Amino acid sequence: MRWLIMLLILSLIGNAIGLFIAYKFYRADKTLKINQKMLDAINEHLPKKLLFLHHSVGQIWLTEGNLKAALMANGFSVHDATYGDEIGQQTDICDWLPKFRDDIEKVFTFNAHPNQYYGDNSENDIIMFKSCFPNSNIVDEGAEPGNPTDKTRTIANYKAVFDNLKSIFAVHPGKKFIYITAPPLVPAETSPDKTIRARKFNEWLKLEFVLQYRQDTGLDNFYVFDFFDILADDQNYLKKEFRRREDDSHPNAAAGLAATTAFIKFLKANNI
Repeated sequence: MRWLIMLLILSLIGNAIGLFIAYKFYRADKTLKINQKMLDAINEHLPKKLLFLHHSVGQIWLTEGNLKAALMANGFSVHDATYGDEIGQQTDICDWLPKFRDDIEKVFTFNAHPNQYYGDNSENDIIMFKSCFPNSNIVDEGAEPGNPTDKTRTIANYKAVFDNLKSIFAVHPGKKFIYITAPPLVPAETSPDKTIRARKFNEWLKLEFVLQYRQDTGLDNFYVFDFFDILADDQNYLKKEFRRREDDSHPNAAAGLAATTAFIKFLKANNI
């Protein structure tokens, strides 16, 4: 009889502890939801509206890399389009010309995932756009002048994309466009010749194209942030300290944090 009483007491104590833990988790979850609602409310009322077109690496950067928090702290209302969104589904370099040519107004008025658009006259002031790491697998130099919608990853085709985007960006002088270079890959997913071409294209884009764009248009509304350069080692592979695994080119949280620090400095240096 005595052992039954002891068992009953232990059972009651166990249930009490379980209920207490469950309650604490409930309270924590409720607090997180309240805090998220507060952050969302703050985000909507920040002065500069920024849209980021991205896929998985962009999501890692926004969250694990604290990019969204850092942008909000600097007055940017952060919006992002990604997988499953009409304007966020396709983000390879060959997709940028059709997207900006055919859906520019949707880009300007996109609010939140999934497929939410502003219900008033609001528009995004700053458009960030990034292709994912497979786009750093540039297979050949290609033949000039290149084809901007060809899926073949050549330097000539990539250059043709931006040569054609120039006229689109130029007719929207009140908007700022920021291209984020595609991140590097781990050695298991690329080869030295491809990584060299990736660096070569990025160098052309930020050192030659940007200058030519400003000379041709008289505008200062297109920028290049070299995400690749920050994350790449001297062999143009994703740095070891930024890798999740040797067979995975998604950068880790440390990579995101390093890129966030550099990006905020970049924004300030360019008065964006």
